[in-house]
Formats: sequence, structure tokens, C-alpha cells
Amino acid sequence: MNTSLLLKSSTLWGVLAFSGLASAGIILFSPDGISSLNKRQAEIREQQRQLLRLRRANLELSEEVKRLAAKDPELYEALARQQGLARPGETIYTFRERGGK
Repeated sequence: MNTSLLLKSSTLWGVLAFSGLASAGIILFSPDGISSLNKRQAEIREQQRQLLRLRRANLELSEEVKRLAAKDPELYEALARQQGLARPGETIYTFRERGGK
């Protein structure tokens, strides 16, 4: 068949237009269409932010492990104070908030 005759065919252009419109409708209005894609992209962004937070926390913990392995006296003291321990002769004062029992 001659290509120029085929390009002049209104049936061919009608079928192409219909299939294009049908494809666009399916992409826009199907349950797995654009709205689902946007929702999944938002989920991916949130997961990436969570991954970044976890990486930062892992880095901080890794640094703390290195300091513990190096027997950093400042870190040991800070950890002991978090547990309520004090040096001999020190007095620990605790304060309650007003209105508290």
C-alpha cells in the first residue's frame, strides 16, 4: 500500500485519535493511574526522609561506639550522670515542677 495514501486516510487518523484519547483516559482515571503514581511518589519521598534520619542516628551511634571503645572519660561521665550517678562527695539535687505531686 502506498504510504501517502495511508497518511491521507481519515479512518487511520480517527483510530489513532480514539486510541490516544482512550489511553489518556485510562492513565488519568484508572485506579493505578496518575493519582496512584503521585501518592506513591509522596510515599517514596517520606521514606527517603526517614532513611536520612536513620542514617544520621546510625552515624551518631557509631561515633558513640568509637568513643566508648576508646574509653573516653567524658563520655563515661556523661553516661553515668544520665543514670543519676555522682562522684564521691557530690550532691545531686532534683527539682519537681510546680503543681506536680
